[in-house]
Amino acid sequence: MSIHLLAQDDYISVNNQVYGFLERMESMHFISGYNSFEVPKPRKEIVNYLKHVIENESKLDKTDYNILQDLKTEFEFELYGTLTNSRAILGNGEYDPFSQDNKYLYYYSKPGKANLFINLLGEGEFISQNIYSGGNNSSAALGIIGGKIEGTFLNHFGFSIKGTNGKIFGSKDVAKLRPDVNTSFKITDFSNSSFFDETEGYLTADYDMLRFKFGTDKMQIGYGPVKSILDDMAPPFTYLAFNIHYDFFEFSYFHGKLLGNSYEQQDSVYGSTTVISEKYIGYHRLGFNLSNAVNFGVGEIILYGDRPLDLSYLNPFTFYKSVEHANRDRDNSFLFFDFNNKSIEGLKLYTTLLIDDIDFGKLGTGWYGNQTLFDLGLYSANLYKILPLDFRLEYTKIDPYVHTHRLGNTNFTNYGYNLGSILKPNSEIFLAELNYQINYRLKVTASFSYILHGANPVLADGTIINVGGDEALGHRVFDSETVHLLDGDLEYSRILSASLNFEPYKQIFLTLKFMYLNESLQNSVSNRQLQSYLDLSVML
Repeated sequence: MSIHLLAQDDYISVNNQVYGFLERMESMHFISGYNSFEVPKPRKEIVNYLKHVIENESKLDKTDYNILQDLKTEFEFELYGTLTNSRAILGNGEYDPFSQDNKYLYYYSKPGKANLFINLLGEGEFISQNIYSGGNNSSAALGIIGGKIEGTFLNHFGFSIKGTNGKIFGSKDVAKLRPDVNTSFKITDFSNSSFFDETEGYLTADYDMLRFKFGTDKMQIGYGPVKSILDDMAPPFTYLAFNIHYDFFEFSYFHGKLLGNSYEQQDSVYGSTTVISEKYIGYHRLGFNLSNAVNFGVGEIILYGDRPLDLSYLNPFTFYKSVEHANRDRDNSFLFFDFNNKSIEGLKLYTTLLIDDIDFGKLGTGWYGNQTLFDLGLYSANLYKILPLDFRLEYTKIDPYVHTHRLGNTNFTNYGYNLGSILKPNSEIFLAELNYQINYRLKVTASFSYILHGANPVLADGTIINVGGDEALGHRVFDSETVHLLDGDLEYSRILSASLNFEPYKQIFLTLKFMYLNESLQNSVSNRQLQSYLDLSVML
């Protein structure tokens, strides 16, 4: 029986453990051609890499061997075309929520025609914030319920629908430490609301080398923990995408709808109405596997707004920068290069250079328009044969005015939230991270980040001295033409975090995390606090 006829045609969410596993397999040369620069990835692509790992499973250490057995269960349907290790509440009397099998509310499969998988989702989280610098200690509890439906029909088409609703008990400010709560419409726009919701969904068409996708879900683009291109801290947006993947060559494209600037409009009959300007994002990347150990990519991003959908940017096979010029320089374009090398077994080196704007004739002069983001990282699993431990070192620099634009509605944000990493422009970060796999179901992660940021000084009368430290404020005609990295009010942030991730039973996850922040901010403000998170999530 053809496994292709049975395979699910969906994408694996960005927080699935399989991505960390495949990155480790990539660095150890157990698989080739894998590139972690863009996630999520299609289930079929993930399964193809797992097949190669299975061919090398005798080389795995004990911990990864057991992780692989777990993944064989999770992807059993795609790997072997069977549902032997799957249980459902409806239609299957052997269901046990504490088993090590795949669990569903209901599933259905008819080879060559269609398959359907339905899950119930539940999550409970307790967050506490202990402030040592003169603030109040507070906490919040969150309860979240929802469901997910995914399936495939007619061999090539797939879909996924996910929806959740949550309730906050306690401090809303503490609950907003979670990005999905912080960006929720019901929380940000309704001061008295304690409810929040989130939804994702998409339709796919997969023709092996060519894949199409239309919908909304979370994306990450960039290597390492600090995503250099796109992170999932901002609200998810709806996009149309396609991908061409053949042997050593890959082309990725998406065009999405964002939320621009907003303001309140008063009406004598209907009262206050929120008006949000139109805004769009385009992305394309050409990638090459130069060898089994080297990946290289070049791509562009465009942001435009205050007008309807622009057909010139819907064309995937064009140069955004040239199109921007043809459109009379109203938009915000970016050019980036990424490079990934794992020639040495157990070691991966990666780097990304993003150019927001540049004038080579003014390099070294401090001209504000020379705006680049540079990321350099090292991932090591060199102790693989001794300890189940890997570590990472990373440095990221963001020049002043990167992600900003002279036209405020075309900055690199979605409804005011930065689409990139946690870093603001005019910043740099030094990061060290260590992961220790105690066993195949229990992992400990520790990291330390040292962040420097040049904040825009604010005078006593409220005047802002712009040094390019805020993505929401582009260069103005009266701002200085010269600026250097970390100009302005220098802020220091030291972040020490430790987390424990435990999956005692299949699809039941327990996470315990501590984060200590020690910040020296502008205007002599000191912030020292400890954040604690205890999260239990289940998928039934």
